[in-house]
Amino acid sequence: MSSAPAKKEFLCILPDVPGAQAKRLEVRPSHLEGVRPLVVAGSVVAGGAMLESHPAEGETPSFKGSMMLVMAENEAEVRALLENDIYAHKGVWDLANAQIIPFKSAVRKEL
Repeated sequence: MSSAPAKKEFLCILPDVPGAQAKRLEVRPSHLEGVRPLVVAGSVVAGGAMLESHPAEGETPSFKGSMMLVMAENEAEVRALLENDIYAHKGVWDLANAQIIPFKSAVRKEL
């Protein structure tokens, strides 16, 4: 009986396409809805928006991209997961300049 290949961690740095702020805000609810099952399945273990700077209270953040920590067998599996996201389909993420970096957590704390 063979076991499934081990999942590995990948740090994904996903810059936004310049000028994508309005599109990001428009499709964000669908993005979060699409990510939720990946979190439940353990494929996405961390993620969030990268900002130009922290906004003042009540101010809309100025986004520059996203970060995700993905568990997958290989980089191709990670790339497929990212390409399936609405941020990729709607032109928010600049996948041509995305970084998918093999990663190994030293510590991790639940939020």
